Amino acid sequence: MNLCIKVLLVLAGLAFLVGTLGRFLFDGHWLGNEPVVFWRGAMGFLAFAIALILLQIRDAGR
Repeated sequence: MNLCIKVLLVLAGLAFLVGTLGRFLFDGHWLGNEPVVFWRGAMGFLAFAIALILLQIRDAGR
């Protein structure tokens, strides 16, 4: 489970970095998508990672 969380965090950072570079270096279009697509993906990855962390915390208290 910890590996899954770490992978999600790395993917979120990568998606955010790609979105930021696409917006500021390539004038908004890069890899055929708007930068907002990558930023939304990054937030989705982070939300899923947070949910997994909260599940671990809840299960540890039992």
